[in-house]
Amino acid sequence: MLGLLSAALAACAAGNASPTAAPMPLASPVSQEPAAGICGGTEAAEVTITIYPDIPDPRCAIVRPEQRLRIVNSTVNPLQVSLASFQAEIGPGAEYAFDLPLGEFLAPGVHLVQVLPCCGPELWLKPAQPVSGVPCRR
Repeated sequence: MLGLLSAALAACAAGNASPTAAPMPLASPVSQEPAAGICGGTEAAEVTITIYPDIPDPRCAIVRPEQRLRIVNSTVNPLQVSLASFQAEIGPGAEYAFDLPLGEFLAPGVHLVQVLPCCGPELWLKPAQPVSGVPCRR
């Protein structure tokens, strides 16, 4: 009898539980430092990479976890773009903005934006810096 009561209570509790979304696993970086010699960053909320024929601009970008990414196609052909589990086709002269902040799907380190048929940039996701405050006095 006790077993039936336990099973009934467990079923009841399961029926009233609210679903929770599991966090998206973070994509692993390809390295901890970029191959490109120069890697710049921006303080803007959105990082823009423009794909020109044969070259992305910039070729490497330092990004923060809270920033978002926009890819602009400045070629005359459509581009297939992928980063982590996201994929998009960007028409000539069009652009694509990723919905999520980069830190929600990329682990810290260097990630390659795959761009077909050409070349893609490196994104160097640096971990969030802790806020420094006034040291505690004891």
